[in-house]
Amino acid sequence: MPEMQIQPAARPGPGPASGPGPGVLPPGRHWWSVRPPPAVAPISARRAYAEVLLVFTAFFAASAMVGGEALAGRYPSPSGSWAIFMPAAVGELGMCVLAVLVVVLLSARRGITPRSLGLGWPSGRGGTPGAAQSLRVAVWAILALLAGGIVTVTLAHGNKLGQPAHQDTSYLIYTMAASLTAGVVEEMVVLAFVVTTLRQAARPLPEIVLVAVLLRCSYHDYYGLGMIGIAIWAAVFVWLFLRAGSVLPLIAVHVVWDANIFLGQRWYAVQVASALAFLAMFCIAVISWLADVGARRIPRALAGGPGPPAAGPPGYGPPGYGPPGYGPPAPGAPAEGESSKQSQ
Repeated sequence: MPEMQIQPAARPGPGPASGPGPGVLPPGRHWWSVRPPPAVAPISARRAYAEVLLVFTAFFAASAMVGGEALAGRYPSPSGSWAIFMPAAVGELGMCVLAVLVVVLLSARRGITPRSLGLGWPSGRGGTPGAAQSLRVAVWAILALLAGGIVTVTLAHGNKLGQPAHQDTSYLIYTMAASLTAGVVEEMVVLAFVVTTLRQAARPLPEIVLVAVLLRCSYHDYYGLGMIGIAIWAAVFVWLFLRAGSVLPLIAVHVVWDANIFLGQRWYAVQVASALAFLAMFCIAVISWLADVGARRIPRALAGGPGPPAAGPPGYGPPGYGPPGYGPPAPGAPAEGESSKQSQ
């Protein structure tokens, strides 16, 4: 009888259900490397930009117009009472919920899951979400906001949105709702939605960063030249999102940052407590990073020490490290590309 070839079992390859998931860093990358895009069907650049501009215009066109009028000195400072600010606060919260629904549902039509949008906490190389990763992303974000804020204050020359001369409790409640809405809507629409949509269209990363930064600056136009500072932290936020695959720490930092501005204007103790809290976060983040670096070096040191050589060709990590299919084949399994013949 003719010889019959038995093909070896194929090793799992990349696909929608394999490989590093969103927020999981692939092995062998640098600390500044970004995560791979979600494994979904690509879309055209025309469709991507149509969705991005439509959603952005729906949520931020009015803000850009208000900013331009404020820069020209034609927009009055807000004023009112409980009867004015309470309905406005409810409207802000409704806008927050609407933005999340629009982004999640519109992205789902293209196969983008909420996790791929960044609605999950950052994960380390092992794929397990941890507080240390989220804390380090938050510290990076705060440092970017501090650096950008210094540039904005230096170049804005006093240009900013007006505030009521008398800030009562009703206005304070409104600002808390506005801070929550600003953090959620801006990071969901201008960051997560813009970046994931343009990546699905296979646009180059420099183009994606440029578009996201320009859109972020467009509704901060009331700062004038101070928009340069906005561009600084906006670019860092894009990198953090691409790096960590999570938008939740950035939303949290944005909300707390804006709320702290309004609370600090009323209570100086809030400013002091915020500064001390950031110093503590910074120290913990550095310690956790050093511990993470040490933990990654231990397997390398053990692999290079005395004893039998590790199984598999050079370049494979320890068992369980990396995405499925990454690592040496199981003992006794045929190597890739080989075949065995069985004749009768």
